[in-house]
Amino acid sequence: MGILEKNKKSKGTAFVYDENNDYYKMEINGIEFVCDSIHSDYEKHAVELAQAYEKRLPDIVDYLMPDIKEMFGITNSDVIANSLGKPSIDLDRGTLTYLEHTMDSLHIIEMEFDGIFTAFYNSCIDG
Repeated sequence: MGILEKNKKSKGTAFVYDENNDYYKMEINGIEFVCDSIHSDYEKHAVELAQAYEKRLPDIVDYLMPDIKEMFGITNSDVIANSLGKPSIDLDRGTLTYLEHTMDSLHIIEMEFDGIFTAFYNSCIDG
């Protein structure tokens, strides 16, 4: 499928095709949402996730805390929450990724989730 065809498929949605990264993206409340292809429920799901993110951030931090403590030695949940930076959510994979965190400049922090952040799995700090 060529670029023009991909761009045509994104018309009528809030998603925009990112040619450099070969995915669709949109931003809501400072959260980037990405996907390889647009499914009919993705916009609604992204809105729900964006609305729930701030409320669920303490639970996200609690889940990430053991890995962050081991890797960076940080145990203060407020410091962690303020250091995570802009989240990116892959709607296809159900992952929450922090590429711009300020704990260091080498690692990516990622975790899987279900629903509207109702369950968390497989956190990973990679770099």
